[in-house]
Amino acid sequence: MHNDFYAGLVLMGVSIGTCMLASRLGFGDIHNPGAGLIPFGAAALLGLMSIGMVIRSLIESIKVRQEKKIFKGIRWKTLILVLATLLGYGIAFNTLGFNICTFLLMLVLLGVVSRKKWWLTLTISILTVVSAYLIFVAWLGCQFPTGPFGI
Repeated sequence: MHNDFYAGLVLMGVSIGTCMLASRLGFGDIHNPGAGLIPFGAAALLGLMSIGMVIRSLIESIKVRQEKKIFKGIRWKTLILVLATLLGYGIAFNTLGFNICTFLLMLVLLGVVSRKKWWLTLTISILTVVSAYLIFVAWLGCQFPTGPFGI
């Protein structure tokens, strides 16, 4: 079986579980959406994509019957750096705040991992923070922690 098959099955399980939990929160109605509406929609979308992933994997495994090494070609240093950066993001989120943490996360992912040019890294990082702030805080009214400087 292709590796995407197993990943698709796991994602299907996560989707089903999340849909079940989200349905307990209630969906509300068109004028007053409930707390479970967005998680249910996101989980349902994840479920549909994972079904497509499983089907595509089955089709590919029928076409190609050759074995591949699972961990061949993985850049372990990059993988560990990305995981450590995401862990650091989660740990520092409440202390440094959403804007600073997101900016630093994007700097590391674009500048160190992807090795983009410094001006492109800074531009995308700033645009990501501004866009996320405008969407989640200004438009949707989400409350994120602010950093030590009120940023």
